[in-house]
Amino acid sequence: MTSVNGTDHVARLLGEALRRIRAEILADAEQQFPGLRVSHFRLLELIPPDGARVTDLAEVAMMTKQGLGQHVDYLQKLGYTESARLPEDRRVRLVRRTPAGDKAVAYGQAAIARVEEAWSDHLGPTRYTAFRQTLEELGEWP
Repeated sequence: MTSVNGTDHVARLLGEALRRIRAEILADAEQQFPGLRVSHFRLLELIPPDGARVTDLAEVAMMTKQGLGQHVDYLQKLGYTESARLPEDRRVRLVRRTPAGDKAVAYGQAAIARVEEAWSDHLGPTRYTAFRQTLEELGEWP
């Protein structure tokens, strides 16, 4: 597949790879986890087991506090998260995953593992390892 103007730049290639990952995550998600989008699976994965402050999650997710708060409210309405104000500082909202949220995280991680396994099978372990190492290096590069 080529882009509209005939060039095949890296952004389109990475976008296609990401599209494949998203498709695998969402393949059976609606039956098991109604209402969740790929961004919700990612947000749930960012929440540590002991919970996190909305402000800290927003920073890690590279979102505004308000935007992240809306996602958390939606996830809470669906039963994937719970939140509470800290008694020592009522301004701070701590978010935790519920057992349903933990199941969604496991589902998303398993879907990504399936993609990685398929890609490793397709490319071969040596090429896939080099591919992963290259992505890691580019992600760490200033």
